[in-house]
Amino acid sequence: MNSYRLIVHQHGVLLGRFDSEGPQARRHLHTLAAQLPGTDGFQLQWQQAIGEQRLLSSGPAGLKVLGSEVVYQDIAMPVDKG
Repeated sequence: MNSYRLIVHQHGVLLGRFDSEGPQARRHLHTLAAQLPGTDGFQLQWQQAIGEQRLLSSGPAGLKVLGSEVVYQDIAMPVDKG
């Protein structure tokens, strides 16, 4: 699965998270990360999608997907092969 997440803190304060999917996902987040230097107090946490969690409902008509979300796992900064 080509889905990555970059979680950005600055001076210990959460600024946000950025999700990117597709064949260039890793490259896109590397481009963003390059603009956030540690010397300016940025801390970056990299994650990669490892699966999906689904909420199901079972009824007379069968199973119905009520919702889903991607499950991420922390990783070391991936190498940009671009």
